[in-house]
Amino acid sequence: TTTDGNIQVSFEFSNLESFSDSHSSDGNKPIIDTVIAPSIPEAVNLMNAYASKQVNLSHCKVIVFSDSIAKEGILEEVTYFMNEPQIRPTTNLIIAKDSAKDYIKNSASSLEGILTKYYDIFPTSTEYTGYTSNILLSRFYQSLIRDESGSTAILGYLGPTTNTNDNQTNPLLESISPNENIVSGDRNTENIGLAVFKDDKYQGDLSAIETLCYTIIEHEVDNFYLNIDTSLLENKNIDLSVSSLEPTRVNLDISGENPVLTIKLNLIAKTLTGQNFLDYSNQKTLQEVNNSLKLFITSKMKDYLYKTSREYGCDINGFFRMAKQKFLTIPEYENYNWSEKYKKAEFNVIVDSSVVSSFLVQNS
Repeated sequence: TTTDGNIQVSFEFSNLESFSDSHSSDGNKPIIDTVIAPSIPEAVNLMNAYASKQVNLSHCKVIVFSDSIAKEGILEEVTYFMNEPQIRPTTNLIIAKDSAKDYIKNSASSLEGILTKYYDIFPTSTEYTGYTSNILLSRFYQSLIRDESGSTAILGYLGPTTNTNDNQTNPLLESISPNENIVSGDRNTENIGLAVFKDDKYQGDLSAIETLCYTIIEHEVDNFYLNIDTSLLENKNIDLSVSSLEPTRVNLDISGENPVLTIKLNLIAKTLTGQNFLDYSNQKTLQEVNNSLKLFITSKMKDYLYKTSREYGCDINGFFRMAKQKFLTIPEYENYNWSEKYKKAEFNVIVDSSVVSSFLVQNS
C-alpha cells in the first residue's frame, strides 16, 4: 500500500522465448510489470491499456499478497478474484513475508525452465514433505467467510541471495521457522510454513513442524522425514521415514464445560540412518526408537493444536464440522458458540506407531 492509499499490483508474464528451442538463459527471465492503482480491478484495467491488449487472467497460476496488506484484511480483494470469471478457483494463494513484487521477481528457478510449471509443482510438495499445503483460492475463500474457522495460505519469503551456507548448520525440523534462510541456490525464495488468518486478517505463521502437524491431520502428506533424538544415542539423532497407515481420526467430546478433542494417529516409520553401535535387528532397539517417535509426535502435535487454539484462536483444521453434528438444530449449534469454545479446548493425542529397520533385508 502506498502513502496515498493506493496499492501496488505487479503482473508476472512468462517470456514466450523460453518455450523455443533456441532461447538463451536471459530469455528465461519472466516479464514483470507494476501498476499503482486504487484497486485491483483498476490495476487490471490500467495494465490492459499499458499492454495494448487484454490481460487474460485465466492463465493466472498464483496470487501473491504482501504480509503488510494481508494484516489489514483481504476479504474485498479475495472476493473480487472469486467473482472474476477468468480466475480459476484452483489458483494458489501465497502470502509473501516481503513485498509481493520481490517474491515473484525471485521465484524463477533453472530447475524448471518454464516458470508456470514451477508454480504448478511446488504446492504439491506437501505430499512428500508436509512443509507446506496446496492452498487453493476457493479453499481459502470458503474458510475466510466462516466465523467459526480460520484460514491458511501458502507462506513465501526471500531466502539468502549471497551466502552459500557452506559454513552454516541447518536447524532441526522443529526449529525451522518462516524467514530462516535454510536453503541457498539459484532461486531466492522459499515456501516453508503457512500463514494463519482469523476473519480476513493475517495473524501469524506456522513453522515447518507445525505445518507438518497440520498436513498430517488434513491427510495431505503421504510420507515425511523426521530427525529425532533418542536415549540410545548421546548428542546424535536418528532419521526416520514416516507414513500414515490411515487418515487421522478425531473424536470430539462436548459434554464438559470445554470441548475435548482426541487426535489418533496410526503411523509406520523406517530407520534411515545407520549407526555402527546400534543393532536395528534387535527388537528392543526398534522399540526404544518407536517410543522416542511417539513422544516427539505427541509433543509437537499438542504444541501445534494449543497454538492454533490459544494463540491464534483459529480452528484451521475445521473441527467445527464435527461440533455441528452434535446438535439437532442450527440455533443450538450457534448458541454453543464454537469459535469461542475452541479457544479453551483441550487436546489429547494418541500415537499408534511401529518402527522397522531398512537394514533388516540386507542382514537376512
